[in-house]
Amino acid sequence: MDATEQEHDMNVSRTEHDDGWMVAADLHPLADDEVTVELIEDTAVVAIDTPMFRSEIDIELPDSSGAASLRNGVLVVESPA
Repeated sequence: MDATEQEHDMNVSRTEHDDGWMVAADLHPLADDEVTVELIEDTAVVAIDTPMFRSEIDIELPDSSGAASLRNGVLVVESPA
């Protein structure tokens, strides 16, 4: 596997609110079934596995309280409200 520890050229946005935070990453054109996300402490480890490309990307999170969801190529990690 070609592992890296960068956020590559992904669009990653970080937003902080009074009651929490949100980190979103646009993984387009990847399909949801080509991406696996694991939250390890304050890092979202994004594993990409396609027939042509394999990589691992670490995205730093504000803290370890987040929950991840992936829909239509957009990864969202949010802290509980």
